[in-house]
Amino acid sequence: MNIPVDNKIRIAGGGIAGLSTAIYLQSKNHSTVVYEKELKIGESRHGDFEGIENWIFNNHIYSSFKNIGFDFNKIESTPVNSFYVHTAHQKPLRVKSKIPFFFLVSRGCKSSDLDHQLFLQCKKAGVEFRFGSKAPSNCDVIATGTRKASAYIQGINFNTDLKNQVHLLLGKKFAPKGYAYLIIQNGHGTIASAFKKTKNTQEGFLENCTEYFKSKNINFFEAKKFSSRGSFMLPFGQMNLPILVGEAGGFQDYLFGFGMRMSMLSGLVAAMRLNNEHLKAKKLFKIINRKRKLSFVNRILYEKLNDKQMFFLAEKFSNSSEPLSILSESYKWSLKTVFRWLNYKNRYEVRHT
Repeated sequence: MNIPVDNKIRIAGGGIAGLSTAIYLQSKNHSTVVYEKELKIGESRHGDFEGIENWIFNNHIYSSFKNIGFDFNKIESTPVNSFYVHTAHQKPLRVKSKIPFFFLVSRGCKSSDLDHQLFLQCKKAGVEFRFGSKAPSNCDVIATGTRKASAYIQGINFNTDLKNQVHLLLGKKFAPKGYAYLIIQNGHGTIASAFKKTKNTQEGFLENCTEYFKSKNINFFEAKKFSSRGSFMLPFGQMNLPILVGEAGGFQDYLFGFGMRMSMLSGLVAAMRLNNEHLKAKKLFKIINRKRKLSFVNRILYEKLNDKQMFFLAEKFSNSSEPLSILSESYKWSLKTVFRWLNYKNRYEVRHT
């Protein structure tokens, strides 16, 4: 490891992956400094809701956070054990599980947001932050997000007096080659459409989603629109310096975008690598790589489904007594399947921004 003369490890980007690298290294007595272009951690987010998945990796979310150096008990989250799946022409289906599908968190810079709460734990651990400044060229870790876009997200944050609930919308009317969702939590809500943009893409998917739910007597008060982008980068190489983590390194869930835990674990791999824990880093890196390759294959298969097939898939989950196990098994395919992504890579839609 080539540490500068001031013995500080420099991290470009204060997202959840960069923060994960920082707090682990700080716990191992390495002085770390995080360069964040915004004036606050989480300032680029909109207070929208996301889920930390509970099906891709074997260990519990609490253990994952503890291994990184975070205390999950200090994170405001809500376990989600059931949700509704909607398609354009069939009745909604309820999917439920004894074990939570995911833990709901809000993203942003408010005191109740995940990003801010991770920042506070990093500060308490002694991590140094430099806001509003460009990261130097000699950073050890790059956690600045993606520069490519192949998926787009349009959404609305709103207030409501409705009870807590989660909905998933499938089909080309709501989100072609993607998915849309509605989440209501403690008087606040997020509705968003995450879709693939093609040459013949017509805008209006978010409007289709809102109109659909208005027909179900769900209204959106004090609504504020937001937009972002997603990437399907495929850099599956080794972790060479400077180490790319999070979306900058393609560490995400390609299937449904539940990539927060994978992103944070990529930060842990980088930290282990910089702490000369090469065997641990190699083992975890192998696990993450396998999972994201499988999610890539799953995504290709998912995008080939038509609306009717999507409904049948949702029906399978709804009728299952253990739907979480179905999700988990989709990330445990054979090695032959893992490497099929090579045959699709050149045909996959990835755009430079």
